[in-house]
Amino acid sequence: MKKSFLIALVSLLVAQVMAQGGNETQGARANALAGASLTLQDGWAANNNVATLGLIDEFNIGAAYESRFFLPEAGLGSVALAAPLAGGSIGIIGHNYGYGGFSQNRIGLGYGRKLSDYFSLGVQLDYLQTQLGDVYGSRSNIVAEIGMLITVNEKVSLAAHVFNPTQARFADYDDERIPTSLRIGGQYRFSEKVMAVMELDKDIDLPLNIKSGLEYNPVEPIFIRLGFATAQQALAFGLGYRWQSVSADVSANWNQILGFSSGVSLGYAFGSRKKKE
Repeated sequence: MKKSFLIALVSLLVAQVMAQGGNETQGARANALAGASLTLQDGWAANNNVATLGLIDEFNIGAAYESRFFLPEAGLGSVALAAPLAGGSIGIIGHNYGYGGFSQNRIGLGYGRKLSDYFSLGVQLDYLQTQLGDVYGSRSNIVAEIGMLITVNEKVSLAAHVFNPTQARFADYDDERIPTSLRIGGQYRFSEKVMAVMELDKDIDLPLNIKSGLEYNPVEPIFIRLGFATAQQALAFGLGYRWQSVSADVSANWNQILGFSSGVSLGYAFGSRKKKE
């Protein structure tokens, strides 16, 4: 009993520490960039910024697993789907974190659309559920996300994202609310091979977290990534591989409080948006 309770407390601590990076970001590519993912245009768009869904013209499916601090009880599994629809794209995501004694689950449905050559907008609804043992039971609620992306030119993109703008609550007791976060960031492409990203992430109850990353494509189909986040002075590193429609990414992260984490993700893109006659 004591061991299960201790594991639950450790898992809760891990979840709280990871929450300081803002809303969940997924896919090993994003993790290798220390979570600076607002402008990334890939199959994990619904996880990172729903507005970027509007720029996706292919069907994408992906799966990822992150071993947080090498604790079996702190593993995070995710799946993602993006599909072109009615001038924009829809995204579906699913997360499962934790184990039998403590778990957090998330299911989301989003829609993003490119409104002009320069501006994209997206909205999403998420169902969040937390389970803490048999005694404390579970809490759940639905929250919203809103994202925007401005493509200034071929080199520069700017983005913003708000998670839970209505400050939805988990429980009436002690006015327990789901964290609200605001993220703003940008991307600069030095060349076809080098891209830099930076992001300011502010949870309403936590200090500002500044995240930055660099992606380098030395030769096709290899990508090398580095990242840094000021919260807990977290370092990140990763590799990516692209071959036709298949992508594979790995990441490693170092957190000064809890140590190493590792992640892997796989993706597959197929089909394309039907062009208007």
